[in-house]
Amino acid sequence: MTLLRRYVRAPAARAFLVGVAAMPLFFAPLTSREVRAAAPLTVAVPDVGFTDSSGEPVNQDAAHHARLAALAQALRSDLGRDGRLASLAIPCGGPPCALDEAGVERLRGEAAKAGASLMLVAGVHKMSTLVLSMKVGVIDVATGKVVLQRLLSFRGDNDEGWRRAGSFVAKDVAEALAKEGAPPEGRVQP
Repeated sequence: MTLLRRYVRAPAARAFLVGVAAMPLFFAPLTSREVRAAAPLTVAVPDVGFTDSSGEPVNQDAAHHARLAALAQALRSDLGRDGRLASLAIPCGGPPCALDEAGVERLRGEAAKAGASLMLVAGVHKMSTLVLSMKVGVIDVATGKVVLQRLLSFRGDNDEGWRRAGSFVAKDVAEALAKEGAPPEGRVQP
C-alpha cells in the first residue's frame, strides 16, 4: 500500500480531502457579478456631440458649448454617485465632439488606454427651441459592441432642460448597468 493510500484512509485526511473537493461548491455562488460589484466598473465619458437643424437665426454657439460642457460634467459625476460605477473624462479635441465612426473608434482607443471597461457616448440634436433629442450609447471598450442604447427627447433649449435630461440619462444608464452588471456582450437593450 502506498503512502498516499494509507494517508487517505485516516479520518482526518479524508475530512481534509472532502473539504478541498467541496471548495468549488462553496465558492460557486461567487459569480462574476458579485466580483464585479466589489470594484466599480469604469465608464469613460467623452464630451457630448451636438447638431442643430432648427434653423434659428440667432447664433447660440456659446450657450450650446456651455450646456454641452455642463452636460458632460453632470453625466460623469452622476454616473458614479452611488459608487457602483466610476467615470473618467476622455477629451474629444474640441466641441462639439465628433461621434462619427472614426471619432468613436478614436475615443474608444483613448478609453482603453485610460483603463475604462465601458464608454458612454451621447449626442444632442436640436430640432427647435422647444424640442431636442439625445441619443446615448454605452460601448464595451474591449469589443466595440454597443451594450446599451437610449433615444430620448426633451423639452427646452435652456439650462434647466439640459440639466434634467442629463440627470435622467445618468440615472437610467447607471441603473441599467448595475442591474445587469454590464449587459452581456452584444446584447442591445432598448
